[in-house]
Amino acid sequence: MPNRPLTKKIVILGIPPIDLLNIAGPMEAFRIANTLTEKFYPYQVELVSAGLDKEIKSETGISVLGHSVLSDKKWRAPNIDTLIVTTNIASSGLYPAETIEWMRTQASRVRRICTVSSGIFALAQTGILEGKHVTTHWRLMDEFAKHHPGVHVEEQPIWVKDGKIYSSAGMSAGIDLALNLIADDHGEALAGEVTKELVLFLRRPADQAQLSFSLLAQYSNHRNIKALQPWIHEHLAQELTVDVLADRLAMSRSTLIRIFKHELNTTPAKYIENIRLETAQRFLQMTSMNLDKIAMKCGFTSADVFRRVFQRNLGISPLAYREQQSKQG
Repeated sequence: MPNRPLTKKIVILGIPPIDLLNIAGPMEAFRIANTLTEKFYPYQVELVSAGLDKEIKSETGISVLGHSVLSDKKWRAPNIDTLIVTTNIASSGLYPAETIEWMRTQASRVRRICTVSSGIFALAQTGILEGKHVTTHWRLMDEFAKHHPGVHVEEQPIWVKDGKIYSSAGMSAGIDLALNLIADDHGEALAGEVTKELVLFLRRPADQAQLSFSLLAQYSNHRNIKALQPWIHEHLAQELTVDVLADRLAMSRSTLIRIFKHELNTTPAKYIENIRLETAQRFLQMTSMNLDKIAMKCGFTSADVFRRVFQRNLGISPLAYREQQSKQG
């Protein structure tokens, strides 16, 4: 009988006030991973309050009750696999000194330490981020860079891994980070099942831009663009010409082109190409599919066409990109 994997202890440190989703999202992902495995719980998750008591206030006005308080004796020398730090930008610079010192100590002990959104501000005060590459919510990047010039802030990715340190853009990106931790620990199949249980449109890899073409389309106020986006993702393998898209929306070619220019500042053809490239990047990073199969699934007419389009837009070949991402992971 093969040895069963050990249950990994995940500690989510909430430094009040917190953003509610930054805690709830990752916790739900780990909880669902536990429910989807038979006779084995991959994760033991504990929410720890860095405040005076278990109550952790959030910016919504709703409080959550932690499992314990950081001042409890058991946290003096804990056995933690993964530490996830979350807080809110409103508390920037007001973090308790003992909390910062505790994180500094744990950073050398844990297998990995993660931040969600503004949690990066608290972790930066430990000094362990100097010279590291990190990310945070796009609204907070300039503020973080101003206060921590020795830390390299990546503007595009939704999450970044540098050694044992993981940082994410926050909100939904915290869920993406948790899903990728699950994939690292227990494989893509379990992470995929958790993604389906969460009814997520897709699981985004690290290098997915915070403001990707998929996300920008969701910002559109035009209902036809919003309706067309999921249909495009479901039919990428098909021929998606301007005429096909126009027929789908029962409008003329000229009207469709005008809407794309006004709403997304691009052409329908370029939008489709970028969606195909974003999808191909996910396949390259998260699967072992060969280039012929990826080209087919993404709607490129051949692997050669796929290589040329990929190289022209990203400045790197698909296989070199896969190798690069594998080394970073």
